Amino acid sequence: MNNSRFEIVLPSDMWQELHSHLIRKSDRVGCEQDEQLAFILVAHNLTVDGIRLVGRELLLAELDDFDYQSTSSLRPNSLFVTRALTRCRQEGWSLVEVHSHPFDSSSSTTFSGIDWVNDEAKMPSLAKMFPGDFHHATMVVGQIALDAHFYDRHSAGILPVTAVRIVGSSADSNEIVQVLTPTSATSQTKTRISGTHERQVPLIGKATQQALAKARVVIVGLGGLGSFVSLELAHIGVGNLVLIDDDVIEESNLNRLLGANGSNVGQSKVSFYRNVIQRIAPSATVTAMQASIFDRKALEQAKSADLILGCVDNHGARLVLNHLSVRYVIPLIDAGTGARIGEDDTLDRIGGQVQVVAPGMGCLECRGFIDPQRAAFDLASPEMQAYERSHGYGTEEPAPSVIFLNGVVASMQVAEVVRIMSPTLRGKSSSRAIVAYDALKQRALPVVSQSSPICVTCGRDGVTGVADLAPIQLHSSEVRRSPGMTPQLPGL
Repeated sequence: MNNSRFEIVLPSDMWQELHSHLIRKSDRVGCEQDEQLAFILVAHNLTVDGIRLVGRELLLAELDDFDYQSTSSLRPNSLFVTRALTRCRQEGWSLVEVHSHPFDSSSSTTFSGIDWVNDEAKMPSLAKMFPGDFHHATMVVGQIALDAHFYDRHSAGILPVTAVRIVGSSADSNEIVQVLTPTSATSQTKTRISGTHERQVPLIGKATQQALAKARVVIVGLGGLGSFVSLELAHIGVGNLVLIDDDVIEESNLNRLLGANGSNVGQSKVSFYRNVIQRIAPSATVTAMQASIFDRKALEQAKSADLILGCVDNHGARLVLNHLSVRYVIPLIDAGTGARIGEDDTLDRIGGQVQVVAPGMGCLECRGFIDPQRAAFDLASPEMQAYERSHGYGTEEPAPSVIFLNGVVASMQVAEVVRIMSPTLRGKSSSRAIVAYDALKQRALPVVSQSSPICVTCGRDGVTGVADLAPIQLHSSEVRRSPGMTPQLPGL
């Protein structure tokens, strides 16, 4: 494989169901724990630095699906295997095979010699049977550890999976991101903690600091919120930042763009903040993309993220970020601010919100944070937008904005990044899908929100985990142009 990272990404509820199936008592009377088996239908996500296999559906092997099953070995029957492979062929899925070693309670569970013999025989055969975009991995799960590897067509060899990433909130866990390192994965040298961060390590911990240094965080939008967020993440030690914004600095931005002044007017926002970040954190990798999130290259960067931070001010961009998060199972931390002026021209309401999108927590659409008509306008062609403006739509004045409000909400957003990335902090607080900030009352409160099982995006029949099998495509021919119609993001 030419790329360096190969990861398996599973929604948290799928992982919980899989683990419960694998590590359980035997269905056979008088036996302890038999080995168990499951197939995961996965979609591939070709990232900028590797491949991720994103879990879509579990196929659990039950007692009737085996020719043979014991506490130390198993053999599925041909019907169970054929059903899975037929779906891969007909529907385009890749495949992850998972079996258990229930007898292994060590911290270094790995494949047995028999497992290796089987994989060395079947993996090359399946690669010949299926096209080049079919990926095949196997995983073995013990009581507390796991191992995983995949077949690499380029080298015709079996290579270790870099990480197994569990994403979302479930009844059994408040952790939105868990990164499980397979036993065979190349051990990574722990990042040395810089003296710059010594004062914050007692608060967030060494493991959190090292996780931040390895994280790839994409920031979409570098306005009032995004300018704060980008610089705070640089200060706190995020090692890989991707900045996406197609705009340039204007005079009307200077009241809220942190660090910018009149001499920067006309400069692209991404290049300005890349330069500032590189002065703050010279060791950080910063990718600056002067492009809209609707741009293909920007989408490629965003779907390669460990975390996506939405700092946008229109419904079309939020719709795209919501679909990126759900389709590719990448946590999205979205933020927004707003104010309402009363009839007597006095301030009636001012505040903002930070919300998390991840499996088990709902999404921006089922929470009602996206207006379909406004999203359709934002995603329309310039010609269609001009047409609609000529008929009185999309002519609203820019929303008021002030730097202190952006600073508070952006810091809440960055705090959520730290909480999600922290092995120590995330287990000490419950996951809140939405936290609202009321600036007049000077308080932040969690907002009760539940995911909707019938949501067309994140619900049971939605697009969770479809990844590159149903990518986001926003070319002119794929977006509805008629006034008032909802933009079409292709599904399955």
